[in-house]
Amino acid sequence: MAQADIALIGLAVMGQNLIMNMNDHGFVVCAYNRTVSKVHDFLQNEAKGSKVVGAESLEDMVSKLKKPRRIILLVKAGQAVDDFIDKLVPLLQAGDIIIDGGNSEHDMLPANLLQAQRDYFGAHTYELLSNPGHYIHTNWTGHGGNVSSSSYNA
Repeated sequence: MAQADIALIGLAVMGQNLIMNMNDHGFVVCAYNRTVSKVHDFLQNEAKGSKVVGAESLEDMVSKLKKPRRIILLVKAGQAVDDFIDKLVPLLQAGDIIIDGGNSEHDMLPANLLQAQRDYFGAHTYELLSNPGHYIHTNWTGHGGNVSSSSYNA
């Protein structure tokens, strides 16, 4: 049953702390780790008594997420990120979001996180990395309404 607002893959210290922070702010988080025993340990210790739910496989994790699905990857940079994305994409649909929260392609991380925030929280003004000094304002209703945007140079 879809119950989680967001999922996080990677239960090292940073992942555990981010999960608990989101939990403390009212989000139901689904925790997943390739080593499933880490999920069990986390749920029985640090996340005990919280609303955090665990998953034992990527399929299980995806099934517990509300749509559109939001997944944060906090795994070792490089091939591990690519491997997880390759495994996740067939399980997801258009509109679902994967956020690389690690240090992969560190020049693009701020842009990737900003995109995810815009998609999740709505209207924002942001600078295009591909065109420094050029700003876009997007008004996204989040409820299937009209999307409008405008741009200007600084």
